[in-house]
Formats: sequence, C-alpha cells, structure tokens
Amino acid sequence: MYAIGWGIRLILLPFTLIGQGASKLGSLLFGPLVRRFDTSPRWSQTINSLSSSMATQRGLLLLIGTAIVVISLVVSALVIVLLVAQGHFDRALYWLCLPAALLHLGILLGFTGIMLAVPLGQGYKDR
Repeated sequence: MYAIGWGIRLILLPFTLIGQGASKLGSLLFGPLVRRFDTSPRWSQTINSLSSSMATQRGLLLLIGTAIVVISLVVSALVIVLLVAQGHFDRALYWLCLPAALLHLGILLGFTGIMLAVPLGQGYKDR
C-alpha cells in the first residue's frame, strides 16, 4: 500500500511541478492586480450590496437558472424541428436529441425540487 502511494506521487510529480510554477507565475503577473482589486472600496461596496440583496431574494438565482434551462430546451427543440423539417438531417436525429431533452428536463426538475424543498420544509418522516 505504501509503494502504491509513492508510485502515484512519482507519476504526478511533473504535474505538481508545473502547477507550482504556474502558480508562482500567476502570482507574479496578476499579484498587483489582485491586491488592487482586494483593496478597492468600490468593489467592496458592490459585493456587499449584492450579498445583502441576494440574502433577501434567496431563490432568485434558482429562478434565473430555471428560466435559462427552459429557454435552452425550447430553442434546442425548435432548432431540431426546423432542421428536420428543412430536410437537412434525417428523422433519426430526433433519437439523437432525446438524451439532450432528458438532460434539460432533469435539470429543470432538479431546480424545481430545490425551490420547493425550502418552502415546504421537513417531511413527517424527517422529524
């Protein structure tokens, strides 16, 4: 077991060295910009106001995400129907788009479930 750990470390050594070098280079290049950004009163005020407004509207990002998923689903369905209707693709393309539609619906149901979980509270079995 000990030898496996050393083997993995030996394999990952080049990636570790590259990562450390990139980190030092990034710190050298972007360090002054990041320090200036951190001490900026304008950005601090913007982040504080955004944070306080999001605290009162906790579900806003979920609603925006849900709207984007619905728009994406409608647009992709419309594009597929138009492409097949134009005759540019075979009707078998519908079968290829089934996983994408299921992905959209799954994400949409997940967002809806998260949005409903908070207002509905605990179930009887959870108490």
